[in-house]
Amino acid sequence: MGKKTLRESAPCVKARHARREAGLQMGESVKVGIFGPQGSGKTTVFRSLCGLGPAEPGRREVVLGAVKVPDARLDELSRIYRPKKTTPAEIVFADLPTSPDALLDAKSAAELRNLDVHTLVLRAFESPYLSEPPDPARDFVRVEEELVLADLAVVEKRLERLAKEKTPAAAREGELLQRCRAHLEDGRPLRTLSLSEGETALIKAYAPLSHKTLLLLINTPESAPAAVPEALHAAAAAHGASPMPLCAPAEADILELAPAERAAFLAELGQHETARDRYLKHAYAALGLMSFFTVGQDECRAWTVRRGTDARRAAGAIHSDIERGFIRAEVIAYADFMEAGGSESKARAAGRYRLEGKDYRVQDGDIIHFRFNV
Repeated sequence: MGKKTLRESAPCVKARHARREAGLQMGESVKVGIFGPQGSGKTTVFRSLCGLGPAEPGRREVVLGAVKVPDARLDELSRIYRPKKTTPAEIVFADLPTSPDALLDAKSAAELRNLDVHTLVLRAFESPYLSEPPDPARDFVRVEEELVLADLAVVEKRLERLAKEKTPAAAREGELLQRCRAHLEDGRPLRTLSLSEGETALIKAYAPLSHKTLLLLINTPESAPAAVPEALHAAAAAHGASPMPLCAPAEADILELAPAERAAFLAELGQHETARDRYLKHAYAALGLMSFFTVGQDECRAWTVRRGTDARRAAGAIHSDIERGFIRAEVIAYADFMEAGGSESKARAAGRYRLEGKDYRVQDGDIIHFRFNV
């Protein structure tokens, strides 16, 4: 076959996870875990994020839901090209069941270790079914203690095994884990421990719970949908976590509105987007992800890659054949495209249309046409 230019996206293929650290490949999905204490409303939050109906009572399995990431740039590209199909980026969320006996039982801990980012839902509303008043800062500290203790058990078990090994590699690993143990015994999560790139890679092999990025969703009452207690801000900052408010019932109601009605309702509130959309963008960024675009009359699509991904690996996010036969990438930055009036020909005339090789680091918002030969 001769040279080809990809102007519309190729079919997305289910990916393996072996190359996750280098960049997402061929449609690989990343997962955000939703968990929290009983009564926090985490399942309501999950289902409002995913646009799902009420949960089945007594559910004890993990439930997955794919959520489209809002992106005004893709909306504008779709308006310009008027394609047959518009495909946004997606994040997969996992709703973890809460054990009635413990927040973090062995099954829940194992599920959390397999997820990329954690979102902890904390209750800020009154509940007639719970004896304790709402206190997000208190609950946050309790959960962090559980995560730290779970990691401490893993570290101590590994140190016992390393004590029987007499190799230089075992000694180096042991020194690192001793630092981790001291940090954890201090009650501090591993995400606040300063580690080199190599040490981080070694630590990730254990999938420590307190090392993963932690987002905090404060499930607020409808009477105060934007409130986050100052005590929680202080505790979260000390533990490398990031809180934001979201009123799950209100977000679920907003999702039921038609797009035009939704926009009008938000305008009345003086907002341009929902708390749900803000959180989705926040989660996408926390995963270290960004989007590049392929455009055309058949499809405008946002493709997900990790920040720092080179052009050839970005091509592999679309299809392995394009990565294997990569020749070059024809690139226009989204901002340059819009400055040229949404016209590729005008962007080219203005010198904004670039030819990039395989080592080019793709930037968030790049519009790319891949040339390849297979």
